[in-house]
Amino acid sequence: MNNGKTLKPIPLSEMSQLCQDFLEFKQSIGLKYTSEERTLHYFIRFCHEHYIHENLPEDAIFKWINESDNRSLKTRSNYASTMTAWAKYIFSIGYIQMRIPNIRCSKNTAFVPHIFTSDEVAAIWHTVDHIKPSKVYPNLHQCTPVLFRLLYSCGLRISEALQITLGDIDFSTNVISLKHTKLDKERLIPMSESLSKVMKTYVDEHVNELKKDSPIFYYRLDQPLTQSSIYTRFRMILKDSGIPYEGRLRGPRIHDFRHTFAVVTMNRLCDDGYDLYIALPILAAYLGHSGVKSTERYIRLTEDRLSTVTDSLQLHLPEIFPEVRANEEF
Repeated sequence: MNNGKTLKPIPLSEMSQLCQDFLEFKQSIGLKYTSEERTLHYFIRFCHEHYIHENLPEDAIFKWINESDNRSLKTRSNYASTMTAWAKYIFSIGYIQMRIPNIRCSKNTAFVPHIFTSDEVAAIWHTVDHIKPSKVYPNLHQCTPVLFRLLYSCGLRISEALQITLGDIDFSTNVISLKHTKLDKERLIPMSESLSKVMKTYVDEHVNELKKDSPIFYYRLDQPLTQSSIYTRFRMILKDSGIPYEGRLRGPRIHDFRHTFAVVTMNRLCDDGYDLYIALPILAAYLGHSGVKSTERYIRLTEDRLSTVTDSLQLHLPEIFPEVRANEEF
């Protein structure tokens, strides 16, 4: 807090350092702040273009966010959220209070996760197992079946799966170490015996091509897969599997492998007689969630079976599962 001291102006020459200090502060408490970093860079560029050799006026953020009608409401809302946090930070360390536009973009709650049926999963396996070799993408037919089975069997985010290297896999314990997940928390992912065999067969066939710190999933050597390339490939596989794509809010999306994993796992635990008070926080930790409320979004169980459990857990375990309001990815 500024404790009543005279507030300092914000020199243009200090903008980059103030933004960097803010990012380091946010990252020190576990937030990645990747998209927010880009937002700050855009704002710095705007300031250098409009306030040469000047201190920033208190309405600089307001003018930048509202300067163009070409930005969508959602984009301007995201910018406003990031810049509000930055403005609060610099005010707390003694700089002037910045004016922020009041932009609210309501979240679309119409999205319904697609939970794959056993028949759909079987159709996807048949499709990926019959991908033809390609000269342009020589590893496509080998890595795709393994990657999709990993996503389905372990409930990983696609960003987590694509970062896996040879050094992250311990076949003596059948455990994968994820070192750079959401909120930069390391997670250990156990594999089933069947998945471990699939992964080991794939790795053994490529071990002479890869370095220990090289991502194991790639279409061409030294060119790791990207999320965008996987999204495109997934849509093609859905079509070849006879599974209709129903649109942006209906899917299926590749992230629905993660939804399916969570639902199938919780249903199996419940059917096997496990206490939900124990099962739900374990699943939350496995998925890398900050609390049971995040995990609840994946679960398609009856309200009387689940709601009282999640309410109780969220009430009594806040220290174990603190709420994270920003940068949450389910």
